[in-house]
Amino acid sequence: MKRSLAWTRRRFLHASAAVGLNAACLSSLGAGNSDNLPFAAGTGKADITAPLEVGILMSSGRRLWQPFQGVRLPLWARAVVLQQGERRYAIVALDLIGLADDAVGGMRGFRDRVVAASGGAVTADSMVLASSHTHSSPETIALTDLKNTEPFRRWVERLAEQIGSAIRTAAADLRPCRLAVAEQAAPGIGINRRIKTTRGILSAWGQYAPDIVLGPEGPADDAVRVAALLDKSGRPIAVLVNATAHPVLEMCLPDVSPDYPGEMAIELEKRHPGAMVLFLQGACGNINPPKLERCPENALAHGRRLAGFVDQAMAGLEPATSPDVLELCWKSIELPARTLEDKPAAEPMKTRIGALRIGQAAFVFLPGEPFLEIAIAIREKSPRKFTAVVGYADDYIGYIPTDRAFDNGGYEVHAGLWSRVARGSEAIVRDAAIELVQRCERNRPSAGSGGDWSLRRRSVWSRRQRWRC
Repeated sequence: MKRSLAWTRRRFLHASAAVGLNAACLSSLGAGNSDNLPFAAGTGKADITAPLEVGILMSSGRRLWQPFQGVRLPLWARAVVLQQGERRYAIVALDLIGLADDAVGGMRGFRDRVVAASGGAVTADSMVLASSHTHSSPETIALTDLKNTEPFRRWVERLAEQIGSAIRTAAADLRPCRLAVAEQAAPGIGINRRIKTTRGILSAWGQYAPDIVLGPEGPADDAVRVAALLDKSGRPIAVLVNATAHPVLEMCLPDVSPDYPGEMAIELEKRHPGAMVLFLQGACGNINPPKLERCPENALAHGRRLAGFVDQAMAGLEPATSPDVLELCWKSIELPARTLEDKPAAEPMKTRIGALRIGQAAFVFLPGEPFLEIAIAIREKSPRKFTAVVGYADDYIGYIPTDRAFDNGGYEVHAGLWSRVARGSEAIVRDAAIELVQRCERNRPSAGSGGDWSLRRRSVWSRRQRWRC
């Protein structure tokens, strides 16, 4: 018992010291800059937990779902509204597996219903809906017949209203702010789940004899990107967290849960009272957490570990407001589609990608489940040192694999409702995203209006190409 009490006391003191250090660092960002608040930001949230009969995905291959048995943690729509002059945009982080066109009655119509529920606070093209991809949320990616049930349809109608309500609350809460960013090394936060073996590509879920394992097919993302919107005192209004790993630590369990992204948000909002934390999932189509055993305890542990990396980043935030640019761009694209069994010949898939420029930071929003290699290529060509690539944004179109993955095979490229785009989609998404983020850059103010920011953790960038700033 004495040892347990001592351990508890050490943990409390460590957490208190971390909070104190972060408070001092955040306050210093506000000191002497009270007139440098070019943006306004507000936050709002809404509980989007569905009735238990709006169930969970149990098998994509067999197209199975089943009702939930209970709610471990509620699901939330967390919204931040950004404004500069007449430009106003909303980013909404959703504790959902995704939003498929077929599941929500068409994405354009769904966005219009959200806008109506927001009271016209934003337009359909001035908001981003980004899902965390938690697998312990309702099956909203149209892999089963759940979408055809009456409880599901009723809940989707309420979902649009709830998201709109969160945006409306955020738009009524606008406060002057500035932007600060950091990228923090986060070793071991994710693994490449596609394992090359002498028998082909196998899943990281399995246990294999060492003599057949050749290694992971590709890289993992070992960094966390954090963008904080700070008020006049340097305190965070909102914290946007971009990290990369499938939220599958409670997959197929009977209770509703936001998985590790929700646990991370809960922990950080305790540490930073008054701040709203938005988790923006990365390009995790081929990335899993390192520990794969499914249980709430592992979701909690991974979320708290991620929160620790975010707090390290918060302690090293660098100003990124100047030049004071705020712009959201969209680009429509068509991707080659594969013909599924018992289906007519597939037409090209129409979707869109987005890019947000705020100060010296860039956010790229991709649909579906992009592979990490796509995000790496986008970041390497981005004009902004801080570039967060977000997956599961707007509509869910299934996996967007690399051409190499098509060569190697495996679950993610096996034709099905979860994998509908064909070879060549990697280059289309990558090149369109690079062109889009560079287009936002060309709209910046004249040279000399702002300086570049320097990262605290230079080692994170040592593997990157030289940036154009």
